[in-house]
Amino acid sequence: IMPIISREQAVEIINNQGGKIFSVIFEKRSTGLDRKLVGRKGVRSHSNGGSLNYNPQTHNLLSVFDVQANGYRMINLEGLKKLKASKVEYMVRP
Repeated sequence: IMPIISREQAVEIINNQGGKIFSVIFEKRSTGLDRKLVGRKGVRSHSNGGSLNYNPQTHNLLSVFDVQANGYRMINLEGLKKLKASKVEYMVRP
């Protein structure tokens, strides 16, 4: 049985991973297609020291490090469908 969680709970789980790897499935804004991202929070070594010209939170985005692409990516929180963290898979309520 897959626990069903809210978007806010999903963000909380991701932020509380403490650098551990998690995976998410979300709908991309640009194409409308589902995308699976395996990532982690708290990666600083790849940043170029710059800051974003916008606040991702106001656009319902979450910045994470994509371990497969080896770079930073944004998760569209509005399109978040599934989250797997600490060996538990969650369904995210739309």
